[in-house]
Amino acid sequence: MPFQTFWEKEGIKWEFHGHVTSAEIEQANALFFKDPRSETSKYQIVHTLRTESVEWKPIRMVDITFMDVAASKSGLQLKIAYIADQDEIRKKIEKYIEMSRHLNSDWQFRGFIDEMNARKWVNSNSTD
Repeated sequence: MPFQTFWEKEGIKWEFHGHVTSAEIEQANALFFKDPRSETSKYQIVHTLRTESVEWKPIRMVDITFMDVAASKSGLQLKIAYIADQDEIRKKIEKYIEMSRHLNSDWQFRGFIDEMNARKWVNSNSTD
């Protein structure tokens, strides 16, 4: 499994590594929503600094986007912080964010190049 899951007091952090596929992204997402802790989570941190590549097919990205937007509309308010230093990975995540915003997701998204600043943002009261 090319990711590790870390449940934290107010959210979740995933550390992805190696070659990541659409199926593995969907698996991480499903594990989050199946766990009762997701109902009180305030953030997700997606750490990709050890990821070599991401194969995220557009149709599979659309599926996850629709599920996440539905969750945002059901009252779950999350900050999504992604940590990426590779353009290829950053562009794929930005495409997901663009689709989410187009569908009026209530979640907040922000990209970072280090975990320290990602944590500062998810733990802040900032709504930008």
